[in-house]
Amino acid sequence: MISLTGMIGRDCRPAATTRYASQAPASLCMLRELCTTEAVETIGPAFLRCARVTLFIVIVFLMVYGNPVRACAVSDSVKGGDARRSTYFSESNYPVSPPMHLRLANRYPGMFGATVSTESTVDTSGIDHTRLWILGSSLFAANTGIMVYYFTTFYNDEYAKRAPFHTFNDWYNADLNVDKLGHIWGAQMYTNVLYHMFRWTNMSEKSSMYWSSGLSFLFQLEMEITDGLYEAWGFSWWDMATNTVGAVLPNLQRTYPSLQVVQLKMSYRPSDAVRKGWIKHDYLRDYDGFTYWLAFDVHSMLPQSMKPWWPDWLNIAVGYGANRTMLGKGVYNSKDGVGQGEQEWYVALDYDIRKLPGDTAFLRFLKENLNYFHWPSPAIRFTPSTIYYGLFF
Repeated sequence: MISLTGMIGRDCRPAATTRYASQAPASLCMLRELCTTEAVETIGPAFLRCARVTLFIVIVFLMVYGNPVRACAVSDSVKGGDARRSTYFSESNYPVSPPMHLRLANRYPGMFGATVSTESTVDTSGIDHTRLWILGSSLFAANTGIMVYYFTTFYNDEYAKRAPFHTFNDWYNADLNVDKLGHIWGAQMYTNVLYHMFRWTNMSEKSSMYWSSGLSFLFQLEMEITDGLYEAWGFSWWDMATNTVGAVLPNLQRTYPSLQVVQLKMSYRPSDAVRKGWIKHDYLRDYDGFTYWLAFDVHSMLPQSMKPWWPDWLNIAVGYGANRTMLGKGVYNSKDGVGQGEQEWYVALDYDIRKLPGDTAFLRFLKENLNYFHWPSPAIRFTPSTIYYGLFF
């Protein structure tokens, strides 16, 4: 299970199929003691438990970057022009250092493209500590809210029974790995939002990438460790692998623009499980309703002579979803831990929202995040049976 924007990836792990694979390693003993000081029966203990972990992360963060002397040490030097304070969401250019691929282009022009001058984009004013405190407080509040949500939905009722820390093999269980795609999608969404937030604090581009990927990974780890302390769930190495992919993918795409030719997107529509009342509150378990798409930037892959014939905002996407992952309320469709539902594969048109007009930093931030969703478009489902859709979301 993952947190914040990664909430979309939630495993279906009924208690009857829980398997204990290992006891807690020594490195987790302290965290385990932290999480098991009292039974999780109300929102209050959930809030306190979340606060302990998150506050520790925020304090370490502010200790590293909250010192004005250290902030000055990490600022870039001026190469002509006056130093200026960042106005990230109102400037048309990024305020601190240029993207890494531009720096690589300067160093290796034959491999990464033409040399690009970056003198006008250098900022020397250091980190904005007020914005940094606002960001840290917001992360604390957001994580607390998400943890409260989880403890009132996933860790309650029949799923509230505690257990020794254990791992869980959930590869291709009832959700047919739709959950694993959800982990990648959620982690990449979280990383991208955090990256822009750190840039808003006037942090350097390189540091923003490290911190956004690192915190995205830590929040996912927080939830997986919590999973490992409940009998009906468990710590999943498969989840952590996909969490890691999602946490680093957006910043790899920034470093190597050629990776942007493919984008993982998500769409959702309530399934029959919701309409029949099998799922009432925790819609993240509605695996039949989620579809994940690999959207290909056709325009960038075409020869130069053919580019004028294909709009740069129109992509082609391949989608994957699942059907019949549930057979009734709380009854998942699996046998011996292996999913028995139906895979659904699609091909559809897709839109590159980043091509919409507007080039301020805020609009880029907005368009990048909207581009992680697959918007209604013509589509064809070609398995398990062929269905044509005028618009499919």
